Parts: sequence; C-alpha cells; structure tokens
Amino acid sequence: MQSKVIQIGEKAIDIKEPMIILFDDSATEPLQQVSVIHRFIEPQEWFELADGDRILFDEQEYRISYIGNHVLRNLQSIGHTTMIFKNWDEERLETSIYLTPHILPTITDGTIISYRKKD
Repeated sequence: MQSKVIQIGEKAIDIKEPMIILFDDSATEPLQQVSVIHRFIEPQEWFELADGDRILFDEQEYRISYIGNHVLRNLQSIGHTTMIFKNWDEERLETSIYLTPHILPTITDGTIISYRKKD
C-alpha cells in the first residue's frame, strides 16, 4: 500500500508537535493548512495494519508501536490518520498511528509513503 504526498499545508509540520495529520484531497481548506495531503497510488491492496508493521517516508523507516481501531477505515474513506512520533499514554487516539523512532520524517511534495507488513 502506497500513497504520494501532493501538498504540504503551511502549518502541517512543526518540530514542537511530533505529529503529521494526513488527509486526501477532499480535505477542507482549513484542514489542508495543517495537513499533509496525499493520494493513494493505484492499484491499491488494502490490508490490516498492526503493531510492528512498518511505514516508510521514501527511505525513512518507522515501526508502528500502536495503531488505533479506526485508522484503516478512515484511510480508505478520506485518506485520514494522524501519525504521532512519541510514546503513547493511557489515552491513545483511535484514529492515530504511533510510530518509532520519535523523530519527524523529512517530507516533501512527491514523498512516497509506503505501508508494509512486518517481516
């Protein structure tokens, strides 16, 4: 499963906030300002993501430490999830993916986001 970054909102990346909000191009203008807009590359093979699976931003690899129950449905319908690059606590967001390492990836227009099952 892969998507391509097509737009980065003016307020989408902030090193003080270790997260990236993803939406597809149906996002409203206010959401586009704070989001990374991406488009899935066809043909799409959907699969359940799980703890330990990997997400790559181009060649930058991250491991899923927690994935919320609503992530896959939201990704399929509106291309939405929030990727969080810090430890999760008791109040995990069910629309979010928590990733390690806890460093924001470098993202540019054209970045390919790849979702891969653990080996």
